[in-house]
Amino acid sequence: MTKKTDQDVMRENNKKLVLKTLFNAGQTSRSSIASAVHLQKSTVSSIILELHEDGLIEELGIGEASNAGGRRPNLIQFNYRYGYVLAFDMGARHLRYSVNYMNGEVIQKESLRLTGHSIKDVFQMMQQVISGLPAFDTMNGLLGIAVSAHAPVHENEIRYSPFLELDSFSLLEALQEIVDVPIRFENEANLTAISIRDFWYYSGEESLSSLLALNIHNGIGVGTIINEQLYHGMQGLAGEIGRSVIYKDGQVYRLEELYSEKAVMEKIAQQNGKQELTVEEFVTLIKSKDSFVLTVVDEWVTAIAQITYNLVQYGAPEAVFLSSRSLSQFPELLNRIFEEYKALNPLGETRIEFTQHDIYESSLLGGVALIARQVLGLESQDLIFKK
Repeated sequence: MTKKTDQDVMRENNKKLVLKTLFNAGQTSRSSIASAVHLQKSTVSSIILELHEDGLIEELGIGEASNAGGRRPNLIQFNYRYGYVLAFDMGARHLRYSVNYMNGEVIQKESLRLTGHSIKDVFQMMQQVISGLPAFDTMNGLLGIAVSAHAPVHENEIRYSPFLELDSFSLLEALQEIVDVPIRFENEANLTAISIRDFWYYSGEESLSSLLALNIHNGIGVGTIINEQLYHGMQGLAGEIGRSVIYKDGQVYRLEELYSEKAVMEKIAQQNGKQELTVEEFVTLIKSKDSFVLTVVDEWVTAIAQITYNLVQYGAPEAVFLSSRSLSQFPELLNRIFEEYKALNPLGETRIEFTQHDIYESSLLGGVALIARQVLGLESQDLIFKK
């Protein structure tokens, strides 16, 4: 294999810098990009020509002259119709998917109820989705697939799953048999953290370089961004906070056995003589101010405040984002969580808030950003995606 020269490496880095600037800029011009990246216009023009030949640039025509006069610029923008990416979320009962342009804009999304608990059943549903997708008026059609798993992921394979029967079946290999595009698997809490990093904007503020995404649903997981990069830990096991142990009433429990959304709902269902509750039923019971339900929710709020406090003491992030399908419908509960958190006297000024999207939308958006970055070769660049 021929070793790249320093000049080749510099050229490749410059190309990534120009492409990143083009991706983030919206409508722009060659001269504006050259000014932004501090490269010679001839270097930028050469790279722009190469990106144009690759199909990554859309010509918009002549723009307005600046206030100082001079030539009117030829406007360009990133060609978001270069192709599309597909993101799946494998939940306990549903397979959700989202089809998005390369800049993040949604083309189509849907939630399908799983017909079985085997990973082979999930693959068959994925295969049907993929085979039914048209080109969506893009140049290259499907460019990559991301898969969100509610389980640890290592080296692009699901390590184990509390919700699906893996049956020694490689979903990655099965998908590679039917499509010839990059495929990435990632833990759903990690993808939520990526979606916050890449899709959220804070007007007048600098972007967050460190954050935690605390997802509370069938289990409890944490996605961690440090210095703007996702942290996986050894063998992809970082963030499995739900497996932490807690001593209560003379017994040792896993944290998620007591304080996951699933565990709380099962406790209330048992009190009401039911096998299970839907999220909608749970929300209705909270709104009805059922005394038993409110007592359980009070304990849950306290537990979440304590979990958040412990995470902050360890990781010292700039912000913690809480995701829960039920809690997010009650903004006042966030205030209570924050008040109890502050009463524990934490160090620092970490911000705590609910995510702007539900859990599944967040993990899908994170998957879109993950695979789009890989396709473009911009995994470590600071990109701004659109919703």
